[in-house]
Amino acid sequence: MSAKLNFLLVLTMMVLFGCQTPELEDPVIEDLGMVGVIGFDYVDDEDVKVTVTLPQPNQDAQEAYQKFTTVVKMPHQAIMDMSTLSEKVLTFAQLRVVLFSEEYARKIGVWKVLENLYRDPRVGTNVYIAIVKGNVEEILGGDYKDKPEINIYLHELLTPRPMMAFSPITTLHYFINRKTDEVSEPSVPYLEKVDERSIKITKTAIFKSDKLVDTIDPEEAKLFEGLKKKKVLPDIAIMLPGEKTAKQEEAMVILKFVENRFHSKVNGDLENPEIYVHLYVRGSIVDYGGQRNLDSVKERKEIEQKIGKQLEDKVIKIMKNFQDIGIDPAGIGEQFRLQNSKEWSKEKWNEAFKNAKITVHVEARIISSGTIR
Repeated sequence: MSAKLNFLLVLTMMVLFGCQTPELEDPVIEDLGMVGVIGFDYVDDEDVKVTVTLPQPNQDAQEAYQKFTTVVKMPHQAIMDMSTLSEKVLTFAQLRVVLFSEEYARKIGVWKVLENLYRDPRVGTNVYIAIVKGNVEEILGGDYKDKPEINIYLHELLTPRPMMAFSPITTLHYFINRKTDEVSEPSVPYLEKVDERSIKITKTAIFKSDKLVDTIDPEEAKLFEGLKKKKVLPDIAIMLPGEKTAKQEEAMVILKFVENRFHSKVNGDLENPEIYVHLYVRGSIVDYGGQRNLDSVKERKEIEQKIGKQLEDKVIKIMKNFQDIGIDPAGIGEQFRLQNSKEWSKEKWNEAFKNAKITVHVEARIISSGTIR
């Protein structure tokens, strides 16, 4: 009896497994479509247009990548919908870049999307985030003939490198961290299609909570990164005012940062906050369009003072702009939080920061005159 039961059990298992439909089995890696970039465009308050790109699985195809677009309510719903259009099973396992149109980031905000992606165990935390001027679908559909295919192109464009140090290359993990921080706010790169063949990081997008509220240009963004205590900054162009007595016109100087140190002091009083900001920069002049003799110690000191004053004015402008908006993306309020932990909230600090008395001093030192013309 035991032998018969064992035989029947084995026969039953063979029949069951033999009749399993292949299309219901878990897909093997060859059947997966690895989404590399996902983008979001504004439709209305309920719906969002989602565009994804993935490497072209067919080597004989004319296009280097596949692109799918649909209108849905949730990002993962887009994958379900677009999987019916693709011969592959789409997955976020190789997602590298998330893009939002400026309109979507301003009107809807990015938190809902990013929170859902962050929950997905298939999505890595090192996914890059950026804002796009105009339409994301148009950006992803561009014909960039002299560039790698779009998934590689965007990932490499957003990868940190020295000359792009003005841009806060922001990952999914970093954005979530800044969004939930008790003081600071997120900031991400701002992309524009500058011609038919190129995409460029042109600005830095500043957020309040999860909505885009402002952008700052690269020259200001370099100093903004300095306020965030970034040690390595790219070259900066500074316009030096002329001197009426010497009949000198404005002259441009290009300063290569060698060292920069940021320091701040606060009085710790949330009712009447006072902040003293000191930025020390040492650098080499790599190009100069003025008439001064930089071999002269006296004239170099005068140039240092002018550079310091111009950078000081830029920092004051940046801080004033942040105060008007009511945000502290540089995280200067951390010292206030340490002294007022019991009654602290980000909303309370943002209101206090609006009325803070801020004193800025920038000290510049030229260590080399570089190439003079």
